[in-house]
Amino acid sequence: MAKPDKNPRQTAVKSASKRRPSPWAWAGLGQASTNTLLTLLAIIVISGWALVDATRKHRHMSRELQELRGQVYQQEEERGRLLIEISTFALSDRIEQVAREELRMRVPEPEDIVVVHR
Repeated sequence: MAKPDKNPRQTAVKSASKRRPSPWAWAGLGQASTNTLLTLLAIIVISGWALVDATRKHRHMSRELQELRGQVYQQEEERGRLLIEISTFALSDRIEQVAREELRMRVPEPEDIVVVHR
């Protein structure tokens, strides 16, 4: 039978002093300078990610802006064509021509005109 130790506290202190340091302590992760460096590293990584995200959003918005500018250009062209068409139809000669050719209208003869009095 094994002989029991006299003081269990002394045994724990002896075994603790013989233990290897923890990986955290070995890497120096408990020190203030290490914590500061890790904080700065995290800030750099986060700011880099934010920069990449902002660049991606900028490219997307630039592409969307170009598409909208193209649509504006097309709308302006169509508006110009419609204004020309309106001015063309506003001419009395053009109206008479459309009335004769497309609607088959004619100027009435004097005997076809009827005057209605009240």
